Amino acid sequence: MNKKFNIKNKGFTLVETLVAIAILSLAITGPMVIAQKGVSSSIYARDEVTAFYLAQEAVEYVRNVRDTNRIAGYGSDWLSEFTAANCIDAGGGQRCQINGIEDFDVPSRESEAISECNTLPQQSGVDTCQPISFDSTKNLYGYSEVDTSGDTWTPTEYTRTVDIKKEPSNSNEAVVTVSVSWQTNIFTPIESFTVSEHIFAF
Repeated sequence: MNKKFNIKNKGFTLVETLVAIAILSLAITGPMVIAQKGVSSSIYARDEVTAFYLAQEAVEYVRNVRDTNRIAGYGSDWLSEFTAANCIDAGGGQRCQINGIEDFDVPSRESEAISECNTLPQQSGVDTCQPISFDSTKNLYGYSEVDTSGDTWTPTEYTRTVDIKKEPSNSNEAVVTVSVSWQTNIFTPIESFTVSEHIFAF
């Protein structure tokens, strides 16, 4: 007995295929966009936390200079290192860089610890403020040009400046403003974080 089966192979039409691909694309794109935004937010938070600590580190260094000078009995010249570097009440885009904070206790490096820089490159006479470098062997931030020990320094996206203004009505009070700016990548705007604090010659 011969049986004949009539089988019709029915596949997807082009429209059905396109609709299936569109649905699949939407199902994949949503979670990927959420994941990408989460990664971007975590990177920004990491950079902002680093900028905060770099700014706070500079404030602590200014306090250390203040305390050291007071103990040494410098009297009214309680911010002498910053005065010598022309960093107090400078104005006009002029600021300070605090170099080699990790080595501030090394006497041979004291003259290199503070240097004036310029946030406005078009002004001549003062070097432009340099980005901070990172030493991967010590896990420290600083400036490679002040370290001659052969450590491995790589440039970072952070630039830190220090601005000190003495209060005109009180010679024993100064306002320390530390700004840290950075750019995570070329597609993001330049961000900045600023810490301002009043310090006193107690």
